[in-house]
Amino acid sequence: MATYLGGEQIEEAQAVLARHVVSCADGRCLACDVPGPCPAHERATSAFFQSLRLPRRTPGASRPELCGARRTAVSGSWWSA
Repeated sequence: MATYLGGEQIEEAQAVLARHVVSCADGRCLACDVPGPCPAHERATSAFFQSLRLPRRTPGASRPELCGARRTAVSGSWWSA
């Protein structure tokens, strides 16, 4: 019998990913201040993997301005300087 993640579990995993973002400047978790993806981030991505869904992306969450990126007027996306 298969177990499918959904609803509340996916929303919780999404909230964890929103808090535990890896900074593009130094590669550390912005919430835990540990190198690379922290264990909380890894568990949340595992929940999405098991549910065969993709998390919602939050543009700018990794603080790209810290590594010299700037927002362009044309598309509103981030481009390296």
